[in-house]
Amino acid sequence: MNFLAPGWIVAAAVAALGVLAIHLIAWRLPRAVKLPTARFVPDEPARLAARTLRPSDLALMALRVAIIMLGGLALARPMRTVAPRGTAAVVAIERTGDSASVRDSLRGIPDVDYVSYVVFDTTAQVLIDQAAALSATGVSTARPSLSVGLLAAIREARRLARDYERVSIVLASAFTGDAFDQATSPLRSTWNDSIRVVRLPVRPLVPIEARTEVVSTDDDPVAAGIRLAEAHGMLRGISRVVRNAATTDDNAFAAAGGALLIWPRLSAGNERVDGIHAGQATAIGHFVRTAPSGDSGTVIARWIDGTPAAFESESGSGCIRRIAFDVPDLGDFVLTTSFQRLVAALAAPCGDVVRGPVAADSAVAAIAARPASSASTGVPDDAQAPNRIAAILMAVAVSLAVAELALRRGARARLAEQAA
Repeated sequence: MNFLAPGWIVAAAVAALGVLAIHLIAWRLPRAVKLPTARFVPDEPARLAARTLRPSDLALMALRVAIIMLGGLALARPMRTVAPRGTAAVVAIERTGDSASVRDSLRGIPDVDYVSYVVFDTTAQVLIDQAAALSATGVSTARPSLSVGLLAAIREARRLARDYERVSIVLASAFTGDAFDQATSPLRSTWNDSIRVVRLPVRPLVPIEARTEVVSTDDDPVAAGIRLAEAHGMLRGISRVVRNAATTDDNAFAAAGGALLIWPRLSAGNERVDGIHAGQATAIGHFVRTAPSGDSGTVIARWIDGTPAAFESESGSGCIRRIAFDVPDLGDFVLTTSFQRLVAALAAPCGDVVRGPVAADSAVAAIAARPASSASTGVPDDAQAPNRIAAILMAVAVSLAVAELALRRGARARLAEQAA
């Protein structure tokens, strides 16, 4: 048994000794003296306090001592612990969709007594079976976050550190630049040991047919931007851009596996300079902003203020994307590279995830190396979780306090009868 705050036990012991000392002061009736007349009766209480070597009210004294000691033990936060022994490892695996590469990359990990797996992208899942972990590393439409993986791995490692003498962390990731964020470095510094990094191959872009149809009339600046992006080899997959209402044929196109972009043409609106971010593309220029026709589906593009600019919903084996902005007819904004990249991101194949470039070696080395100093605020530790043993002890102490109250009332009644 281990105590997280043993000082409370010392305080409870001192308080219990005080209770014992108080019980050595017993209230007694004075010695009976025969007096010839009442005028010689002294003006003093009928009861006198006297020191005695035999404590009075032994049951009440025992209850009070038990209440104090149980409360002190509860505040000391006892934990059942055993001497840690053996080795354990926490393997954090990024979801890449390539189970074979993950399995090959993990073969070089040294054997340990226990292995816990963390599979992560924007969320983390803790598993204890390697087969289940490998099956969970399927294709993810979310961009993985190293901060999420590190947070889950460090919490799991700290949990295992109570049972194992040596715990190590293995981080298997493609380590692309978009997986790092501002929380990655502070989270890494909360683990005072080195981390073994395993580089996973970045899922390559599969060469697929690129064909984009534009259903529009008159001179359309969006159509011009799409044609330029197609000429520069930026487009991937089969997509159709509808600049008016979608027809039954358009919906059948999406159900058959194509990406249907419903991109209404706005004849009038509030034109202003704004920015839109979609995938790895960010375009800043003249836009005509409008409210989206619906809020159902996954947000695939946002304005720089965070509000949605485009939604995607599944349709059969394809998808339908609703675009909530347009560009003005005048100007050369659609000829810029940033707009062509934005169009390529919006017209990408359904479920396609384009990863950024691999991070610099120095950034990966900073993850692997032991930190020079640990951060003052670390990840939440399970030691701060509610303590069941302490809760049980405190509940017993409260029950004994109720019993002590009833017993004390009985003792007062007996003293009142003696005084009478």
